[in-house]
Amino acid sequence: LRKVAFKLINSTTILLPAWHEALHSLDMPVTLMPRDVATRWNSTFDMLKYALEHRKAVDVVTQCRDLGLREFELTDEEWEIAGQLRGILKDATLFFSCSTPNLATVIPAMDLINNKLTSYLHDHKYLPAIRAAVRLAKKTLNRYYELTDTSEVYRIAMSEFFCMMYSVNH
Repeated sequence: LRKVAFKLINSTTILLPAWHEALHSLDMPVTLMPRDVATRWNSTFDMLKYALEHRKAVDVVTQCRDLGLREFELTDEEWEIAGQLRGILKDATLFFSCSTPNLATVIPAMDLINNKLTSYLHDHKYLPAIRAAVRLAKKTLNRYYELTDTSEVYRIAMSEFFCMMYSVNH
């Protein structure tokens, strides 16, 4: 889907008009698929959400031999994976959109994320590809968690947080 979005946006003379025509023929508003950008934490979710809502149009352009996008055509299982991944990323998007994170909330947030990832990992309604990706995400999260042990700034922030919590409770 990343490559399809990139190609649609960057082929203004062939693919973009075909994309617009596909949307128009399906009575959908003519819009562009959001690109997944490494520096935007929720862009993968945005791209997946859009692609799933516009699945028929994505299928139309990837199935057309003349457009040269057949290698990017998704199978039903790949669409299911995209849907499951969107569901998981939706939880993260909502979590991070609810409040302004600060240094003192990092570990509690990481614990919450770890618990969610663990539940996804053990839930067999998710396809093996999703559970494998979750396993990698947990490994990455644990690597970041270990780095907090060596951060002096984090230790200072946490001691101030716990002092504040203690004073509120007593």
